[in-house]
Amino acid sequence: MKNIYHVLLLLFAISFTGYAQNSPVESMESGGDLHMGRNDANNPCISKQQYEAIEKSFAANEKTLDIDNKGKKKTTATLFSWPLKMTNGLNDCSYYFIGNYIDEDTTSPGIKDYNCGTVTYDGHRGTDIGTMPFPFYKMDHDQVEVIAAAPGTILDKIDTSFDKNCAMNNLTPNYIAIQHADGSVALYYHMKKNSLTTKTVGQTVVTGEFLGIVGSSGSSTGPHLHFEVWGTTAYNSLKDPWTGTCNLLNANSWWLSQKPYTEPAIVSASVDSALPVMPPCPATETPNEDSCYTSGATAKFVIFMRNETIGDSSHLRIINPNNTTFTSWARKSTTSYLNSWWTWTKVLPTVAGSYTFEAVYNGDTCTKKFAIGCGSVPNSITTTNLLQLRVFPNPANDKININDEGHDNGIYKFTIKNMLGQTVLSDIATITNNTIQKSISISALPNGVYFMIIETEKARTLTKIVKQD
Repeated sequence: MKNIYHVLLLLFAISFTGYAQNSPVESMESGGDLHMGRNDANNPCISKQQYEAIEKSFAANEKTLDIDNKGKKKTTATLFSWPLKMTNGLNDCSYYFIGNYIDEDTTSPGIKDYNCGTVTYDGHRGTDIGTMPFPFYKMDHDQVEVIAAAPGTILDKIDTSFDKNCAMNNLTPNYIAIQHADGSVALYYHMKKNSLTTKTVGQTVVTGEFLGIVGSSGSSTGPHLHFEVWGTTAYNSLKDPWTGTCNLLNANSWWLSQKPYTEPAIVSASVDSALPVMPPCPATETPNEDSCYTSGATAKFVIFMRNETIGDSSHLRIINPNNTTFTSWARKSTTSYLNSWWTWTKVLPTVAGSYTFEAVYNGDTCTKKFAIGCGSVPNSITTTNLLQLRVFPNPANDKININDEGHDNGIYKFTIKNMLGQTVLSDIATITNNTIQKSISISALPNGVYFMIIETEKARTLTKIVKQD
């Protein structure tokens, strides 16, 4: 994944009242275009041969299931909810961008999307919804789910194909097709291997039901969902769910609530110990986000943006524990981007406590909590990192979840200690199916920084956690 860096030196002279600590006097800004994998005319999502195979499979399954589509067109037309959602462990402000709409231009090589723009490629027949930032990290950690956009019957599915492709190929994608009451069909393409619902062809799903995880299987240049709608089970019955001046396929929107053509927003705001590492496809990214820092250290304050628009401004600040402003800054967009990212290096406050990084853009506010005074582990706590477990959310105000697969069976001990090394909570769990699913309530603990130790007879790990309201 390549990134274009535009480096500016910004000098700030910041007056500050109400909270006695020193403000940083300078910040280095860098960032720019965030190149995300997008299919194009040279890398189409689905080949003609694959469409022919899909149509043939649909016909065979209809016959096997004894589905009679006659008269289905007389029912109420299908309306779609959004086909993706974040899992509970992801606490970003958003998670997606639209890389391509349907190509409404029947000439070649002409392109035109439903809004008469060019957010598409020649011959594209679906809506490509990519995940961001860190698409492979999100895929590896099952952070973005594909869900049923409308109720219906599973007409076809494939779940065993390789899922980390980066370019055009003839490999079979993981996908599921849902037929609705009016006879129309929705195709959900490029999903993660072995992630699809356990339901089989012929069983029904309801709106919002889990279908799988966003992946990069088949002819794909990065994790995204290719969402395509047919009016029937025939390849030549393509529909465009988006209503607009240049939609020549159907007059009305098929969305219950159609999203705007562009959605300028800050997708994620984070405080990082180092710059995020974003290697080329298909390597997994390293976010380097942290929630605990030592007094007076430096950190990277990072925002990822969708549909950044020239002339717009972003307003950013660090908020003290007492809700006053430690420091603030702003930047004006000089270029429009589909996806972009920006980072500033800041000297952190010296007073311990719970802080907030706030980013405001296009009328929306995105925040991320972090703590000062939690950078060192008490001497009484021994640290080894033999276990690799998913602990979320962090920071948390109610409970901490530990959820992961592929671990040894046995007794797991969970201990939470404060900054003095004193045990404040402990619990145990017996694992019998190689899957750890444990929730620990921290609602009774005071706000602050703690350390969770998870150990078995053979392994042990330690994780910093932050409790805050």
